[in-house]
Amino acid sequence: MMKNQMIKERVQQMPAGMYSDSNKYWCVTCKLLFNLDKPVCPYMPQMCINTPIPVEEMGPESTVSIEKFGLFYPKIPQKMMNYLAVEDLEEIGKRWASAYLDFLGEWKFAYKHEPLQTLKSFIITVSGSETAERITPDGILFIITDLKKVWDREKLFPILEASLATLKEQLDFNRNITFDTIDIIGEKEVGKYYCPMCKKFFEFSSQRDSITCPLMPQKCVAVPRRLDRVKYSLADLVSIYGHTPDIYSKFLSSLPLSTGWKEYLEGLLREEWQFTVTPEAIECIASQIGLTDKEEACLPEFGTATPAAAIM
Repeated sequence: MMKNQMIKERVQQMPAGMYSDSNKYWCVTCKLLFNLDKPVCPYMPQMCINTPIPVEEMGPESTVSIEKFGLFYPKIPQKMMNYLAVEDLEEIGKRWASAYLDFLGEWKFAYKHEPLQTLKSFIITVSGSETAERITPDGILFIITDLKKVWDREKLFPILEASLATLKEQLDFNRNITFDTIDIIGEKEVGKYYCPMCKKFFEFSSQRDSITCPLMPQKCVAVPRRLDRVKYSLADLVSIYGHTPDIYSKFLSSLPLSTGWKEYLEGLLREEWQFTVTPEAIECIASQIGLTDKEEACLPEFGTATPAAAIM
């Protein structure tokens, strides 16, 4: 406890970071992107010795920063994308490619020097799944792992094919690209975790009691735990979406809302993440991820979803 207090005091003595006119920042250590009012880590403001970097001062080093949202964050946006993508998949793919390129421009990515990484980041961000690549004389095969945990293959592949046709043209990348899938986790439950220190949720790999932080595995001393072993609130998820860039909002806002979307979103929050949800909570989350128009203020004090056996 004394050591933590010493770190806090030392952090307060360090020089402040530079401000971004656009409120867009990134961290060179955890490789995350943030929407912020000031250059302070939103998850560990008193303990983190880094200051987020304004994109105007120095753009993100690589689109790998975007992958972290697809690999480790809750797959709620991707599952909503799968639910709502029902017609004209090729047109959806073209719109998402355009939205992705707009996003890269807004965040000052120098992405044209890394075409393959840029394509891979798009695939991971949309699919919510890890990919593997096999380079052959005929082109590049992207293998999406455990696809059916998030997407229907017959929806995702046509969308990706249309998207990559547009992206390849903009990147001046003419290698042939195909897709396949492989199950790694199989029928096992996907792991869902919460970190009591940074108040962040994670979803990846198979379910375990606890994990090493996937964002800073060599430095973070906190231990994210499975949901039934910790206390957490829907307000924590609201806070995360408040700081996360609007990449998923760009995708979801381009899709028409179909019958039953609110019930489906409620099911994801209640059944998969064990949140106690209200109509106001559904509207709040929906506005944050781009399903409805953004509300001016969306920080209600939602209740906790704490199982009886939960421990701190």
